[in-house]
Amino acid sequence: MERYWQIEKVNLKYNIPLHVLVSVLLLLVSPLLMGVANLKAQDTAKVLEMYVALIGIVLLPPVFLPEQDREIRDLVYTKYVNGAVVYLVRILGNGLLLVLLLGAYVGMLAHNGCEFPVGKFFLGTLAEMLFMGGLGLFFYGLCDHLVIGYMAPIVYYITAVGSADKFLKMFYPFSMARDSYGEKIWLFAAAVALLGAGVWRRCRK
Repeated sequence: MERYWQIEKVNLKYNIPLHVLVSVLLLLVSPLLMGVANLKAQDTAKVLEMYVALIGIVLLPPVFLPEQDREIRDLVYTKYVNGAVVYLVRILGNGLLLVLLLGAYVGMLAHNGCEFPVGKFFLGTLAEMLFMGGLGLFFYGLCDHLVIGYMAPIVYYITAVGSADKFLKMFYPFSMARDSYGEKIWLFAAAVALLGAGVWRRCRK
């Protein structure tokens, strides 16, 4: 357990602070961009799905970033801890940060008088975060380029905004605003598959 904590401490100290800062700033400026007080369930869902979920794109794709330096990559793969374990520890750590940030934001919405099913909307938004972040991580692992890792979920997001559920079907990310929750289960399952495939591909390379 100590070795895993050491991996996460390095991640928290060197790899992820800037991305956490960007995520916090995005959440802090939301009251300036949209209403976050006394919202009905549908409007609350729109805030969570169309804005807050974007921090998944910020926090998950950079899991592979330290190994962009080939010397660091070679060092990781010569250590006694398997490279896949290093990536999985980082994913879990960054996933926990997502949970904490989302929990704080959902608590703020509830405190501001927004009416919504807290647990249901929390889990639904988290599933969307993990899917968009997992999509970015998969393409980063596939192409070995962080910019592509960011662009893939952004293209997905733009497609969702522009086409509603015409093309995305069960992978439509804004379903809670229409009082539909089944899509979130598909997004979570796809997120697990994408994260696993991204790590596998990265280790193969």
